Amino acid sequence: MIATFFISFWVFLMIIFSITVVRAFRQGAEQLKKLHQIPCYKCDFFTNDYRLKCTVHPAIACSEEALGCIDFEAKIKPAKNISRRRKGKGNQIYLCETELQNINAENSSNS
Repeated sequence: MIATFFISFWVFLMIIFSITVVRAFRQGAEQLKKLHQIPCYKCDFFTNDYRLKCTVHPAIACSEEALGCIDFEAKIKPAKNISRRRKGKGNQIYLCETELQNINAENSSNS
């Protein structure tokens, strides 16, 4: 009788423990989804320096308070073709398409 009671009590504790672990994982997943929505790392004012993360709102940078930041300014990615030169054999310089187009436009305007 006592053995049945202890086994039942142990099973009950394991069920409660399992439910608690599942709840903790769900809450953690919800928190992660919320944190992945923070736009700071995509902002132009984000410095990626632990001493000053944001130049506009350093106190709320990378926190949940930054979710509705009114000063968010999306980073502008530089064009891939700008100033990419590589040297070939005999000091030849290969220019990218935009630089060639600029040179051709300058030559045609000078002619």
